[in-house]
Amino acid sequence: MNSNLLPLHQKINQRVGHIAVSYKGKLLVWGGYMEFSDPSESETHHHATDELFVYETHSEIWERKLLKGDIPPRSSGGCGVVLGDTLYIFGGVVRAEFEFDGNTNDLYALNLITMTWSLLKPKGTPPIPCEKLVGWEHGGKLYFFGGFGPIPDRHVFFQYVIDDETGSAWNNQFFGYNPQTNNWEWPYVNGEPPSPRAAHAGDKCGHRIFISGGRLKTVRKNDLYVLDMDTMVWSGNINESAEYVPPGRSWHSFTFISSHRAVLYGGFSTYNNVLNDCWFVDISSHEGNVTEGSTSNASRWKVQYILPPHAQRFCLRRFWHKTVFIEKTGDLICFGGFNRFNNPPLIVVHGDDEESIQDQDLKPMTVGSWTYHLLIYLS
Repeated sequence: MNSNLLPLHQKINQRVGHIAVSYKGKLLVWGGYMEFSDPSESETHHHATDELFVYETHSEIWERKLLKGDIPPRSSGGCGVVLGDTLYIFGGVVRAEFEFDGNTNDLYALNLITMTWSLLKPKGTPPIPCEKLVGWEHGGKLYFFGGFGPIPDRHVFFQYVIDDETGSAWNNQFFGYNPQTNNWEWPYVNGEPPSPRAAHAGDKCGHRIFISGGRLKTVRKNDLYVLDMDTMVWSGNINESAEYVPPGRSWHSFTFISSHRAVLYGGFSTYNNVLNDCWFVDISSHEGNVTEGSTSNASRWKVQYILPPHAQRFCLRRFWHKTVFIEKTGDLICFGGFNRFNNPPLIVVHGDDEESIQDQDLKPMTVGSWTYHLLIYLS
């Protein structure tokens, strides 16, 4: 189907495997695909990649930007990272005409000022093509971890586990890209890294990146790892210090809303259930217990999972969605995803001062000063 014939609410809201990132206080959405409920339509439709949708939380208005340059092929499961005024897109599953063309390790850069795409050709050893990975920026560079893709065709220094059904593999490759030199980089790390996985969640807080859950074979994990980007040391599974840990999951979201608190939401369970639980994750570290040259030291972390009050413990069932915290406005935006029945609308959680959340009286549809808004754009 020609994407220009789709109703606008489908072009915007109905998508999974997409990119959703924060840029200058706004939400940017690109790519991914949707499934049709009408049997007369094809099973899936991949969204156009020559357009970018921008959401303004104050006005609650979407804006469509037309893109030019080296337009990427339609795809899903890639990873998007904003660095400066550039949106970088890596990996995913490419859709060529009416069939899938396999995983890719292409890296594209979208100039958010000129709205122009460029296909980059980095020097150095490239990463293995993959999908369902996480990425972040640090110190002027891009970094990526994990994913699912073809079995490596060369000797590698990371782990991978082969899927007997597809012949592809889960991996725990950790690599970087330096835009100043246009080089792939493979940082040396210490400590205990996460096992190979895909469809995991991750977010950066300060100089640390947190990796949550994900799938390996038939298991969806309930672990949590930290990588200190300054020392390049993995923590090991810091959930070992938690009194209680939510069920394992993949295709979920894990997003920091302050320097010590994240929100864990939804996903797909080991038992193939779509989850609708929402957790506050309080995380703190004991810096004084770290010795020089130490590697794995999960015991120095304190992790506590807290269910919000009863009325807010469970939200819409949802997986393969994206949650983005807009620091400028204090909004946590959940966008897209499956719920096994239809594609849910956008959710915006408006936040005030976090310290007031636990002190305020609770009212229906409210978590302290956080209110859930379901916004459906029909035209």
